[in-house]
Amino acid sequence: MAALDPRFENRIPGLNRATLPADEVVCVNPDSHLETYLSLLKQCDAVLVIAPETDGVLSGLTAHAEKAGKPLLCSSSSAAAIAGNKDICARLFCDANLPTPTTRMAAFDTATLIAQQVGFPLVIKPIDGVGSEGVIRVASPSSLSGELPKIRQLTSHTEILLQSYVRGIPASVSLLGVNGRFCPLSLNHQLMETAQHFQYLGSEVPFQHKTAGRAMELACSAARLIPGLKGYVGVDLVLTDDSPQLIEINPRLTTSYIALRQVAQINLARLIWQACIDGVLPESIPLAGSATIKKDDIFPFIG
Repeated sequence: MAALDPRFENRIPGLNRATLPADEVVCVNPDSHLETYLSLLKQCDAVLVIAPETDGVLSGLTAHAEKAGKPLLCSSSSAAAIAGNKDICARLFCDANLPTPTTRMAAFDTATLIAQQVGFPLVIKPIDGVGSEGVIRVASPSSLSGELPKIRQLTSHTEILLQSYVRGIPASVSLLGVNGRFCPLSLNHQLMETAQHFQYLGSEVPFQHKTAGRAMELACSAARLIPGLKGYVGVDLVLTDDSPQLIEINPRLTTSYIALRQVAQINLARLIWQACIDGVLPESIPLAGSATIKKDDIFPFIG
């Protein structure tokens, strides 16, 4: 069963209720999406929630599935709420002595003062959010003053995150987990525009790098810090010459999953089911070749 916003039907080639690969396609109007979701929950044997963490959307929808008593093929609502808060994640990493950039939370009117403590250059970002929206590199106090009004328009929160800027290669690790156990699936190269306003462009899977082993170990260690993380989980890092630096955890399917599906020599959906329902993780994940997925590329989703 798949949901489709009728506003997008046929605006993208191949995206319509007749061609979507689902047994049933339900058109969902924006003004009644929650009511439709709650109705569809009654028909589901299990639920995989794919939604942004922004403003608690992911954790909220997951909580509704939990309340309906449906088995989850994804992280719990509490895990999604914790992982979706970038400040909490950073503090968990720091408390566990895992490598991560210096991170501070600040109200908009105190951001300049806190920025001086973090040091320049730094990165400012919303406390929650996806796709690098509102992530901005700031080189000086004067630049910060000019960027704060822009990020204020992108977040409903009264505080933002300030994080020391780490030079390196943006990457992520795809994990499969259950009950505090995690199996790394792949290291991925995040295709990013990082000149000033960060822009997530897509993912290359898998990514060969000398720190791949360490990055996967760190990703598993980070994921184990949050009870209730399970199924597919993405962990963002920056790969440096010294050590990978943990950035955040994505408690949901990420864009990298689409590319990973193309190179994995095993059914990833079945692995998620086996992990979440049966508590079983694979011993290894065979991969063949490489694949690149662009954020705005629709065809892998409907093919």
